[in-house]
Amino acid sequence: MVPLVGLASQRVICKTFVPGDKIPHHQAPTDEFVQVLDGQMDISLGGTPLGEETSQFVAGDYILIPANTTHTMECLETARLLVYEQLALTSYDISGQPISH
Repeated sequence: MVPLVGLASQRVICKTFVPGDKIPHHQAPTDEFVQVLDGQMDISLGGTPLGEETSQFVAGDYILIPANTTHTMECLETARLLVYEQLALTSYDISGQPISH
């Protein structure tokens, strides 16, 4: 995993997977944007007794995984992913001052 941006409010990483690599079911407290740069991945959303939806993603495909959505990934063919996570939920105005919600 190579962190490309490591700010207090966001993280962008590039991770390489080999066939058979899996990320187990998990959730993130914020939305995650995932783009497949190379290769092929199965990405599953759901992971509950009500079911799970799995889709194959290839180079150029992307997905926005909503916050608190259970998901998992499995590498089918050597793949590189770009993952963007918004870590802080604070919004800022154009002058850099926090906005109250």
